Amino acid sequence: MNLTTRLKGDPKFYWEIMLLLCMYGAYAVLNICRTTVVISSPAMLDDPELGLNKTMWGSILGWGTAGTLVGKLTTGVMADRFGGRKVFLISIGFCMLATGIFGMMSKVFFFSIAFFIAMLAKSAGWPSMANLIRSWYPKLWRGRIWGILSSSSMSSSLFTSLVMGSLLLVISWRWVIASSLPIAGIFVILLFFYLKQSPADVGFKAMPSVDGDDNENNPNATHHLDNASLGKALISFLKSSRFWLICISIMSLTILMAFQSFLPLYLKEMFNLSPGKAGIASSVFPLGSMFSIVIGGFIFDKLTKKQRIFVLGGMMTLATGCIITLLWLPESNIQETSILSIGLSAIMIFGLMIAPCYLIPMSVFSLDFGGKHCGVLVGIIDAAGYFASMIFEFLGGAVADQANGWQQFLHIILNVSIIGTISLILFLIMDHRALSKSKDTT
Repeated sequence: MNLTTRLKGDPKFYWEIMLLLCMYGAYAVLNICRTTVVISSPAMLDDPELGLNKTMWGSILGWGTAGTLVGKLTTGVMADRFGGRKVFLISIGFCMLATGIFGMMSKVFFFSIAFFIAMLAKSAGWPSMANLIRSWYPKLWRGRIWGILSSSSMSSSLFTSLVMGSLLLVISWRWVIASSLPIAGIFVILLFFYLKQSPADVGFKAMPSVDGDDNENNPNATHHLDNASLGKALISFLKSSRFWLICISIMSLTILMAFQSFLPLYLKEMFNLSPGKAGIASSVFPLGSMFSIVIGGFIFDKLTKKQRIFVLGGMMTLATGCIITLLWLPESNIQETSILSIGLSAIMIFGLMIAPCYLIPMSVFSLDFGGKHCGVLVGIIDAAGYFASMIFEFLGGAVADQANGWQQFLHIILNVSIIGTISLILFLIMDHRALSKSKDTT
């Protein structure tokens, strides 16, 4: 049976696909607002009216991440209490408004406030999707669902890098930022009509709650946090070694993903590119990430927990090798015409390797282990990551402003990548042992 026939003959499947498309578009819109600001950064630093430098830009990014951190600690509770649909719609509205205000500012202080609000609103996207996915999809689909949705941020970053980077060649950075607003507005209207909170809203039975670690062996099992208050759920999280390991892993991987926010500036200065061309060239990072996250979600569902240790651990090792390549390039004797191609290839492979490791294990673990408190759990784990990223962004711009600053910047990224590799492998080992333990007790 092909997809068209199934959509016509299976109403529930139609709404599952519709929800997937709605969440994909909604998160893409949130990311377009953010990425448009990042792509505009080289032109902003070249604007004499602003007087910005890399230290100031790092400060703006840091305040944006502080907004994300605050959002992760609050929007998860809101999504679990009020539903992912309502929180999603509100978040897009506020993100769109704050991004528009950002494009009208001229001082670092006001840039920071506007970006703080925009990123606080954007942070609600992930907990909202966790709440909606738990309401709609069975456990066996969750890896691929998260993989597809995770590619939304990458595809929208790719779109924004290419389109907005091209626009920077012909119009000012302020108009480039303004161009993202109509896209967001159109999606808010569409989502109001088509984004549904649960199957019950369109006449289907609600999805039953199951325990993520042992439901394969006991299909009738209920989740161990079904009757737990928020306080008891938090205690359960804190007692879990897997929780602490995934937090350390996400802290490292969020810093690695934050490299993308500095990428247009890095490419402009290291390879002598114009602001527009640097924005376009930065698209290699989301290009690699987009393909790997979609394929990775399907593969993740097929792998056993033991196999995930070797596959994801190997990917992190390759990502670390890409950073070593970037560090080596300035000291190599390679022709200047080839250095850019090698650098962009290393950046694309880096994005290809780290995106599935960053997005899928944490998201699946939050749904499986968090149960009805999954929005809170994913928010806490994300908050840990963004706290680390906030510190890095405040310091990263200052480091890059120093003599030979980008090499020092990459050395920080290299050390973080090593820590991330070790912590993720340990998490996957503990996750495998948790499954083995559940089998022994059934």
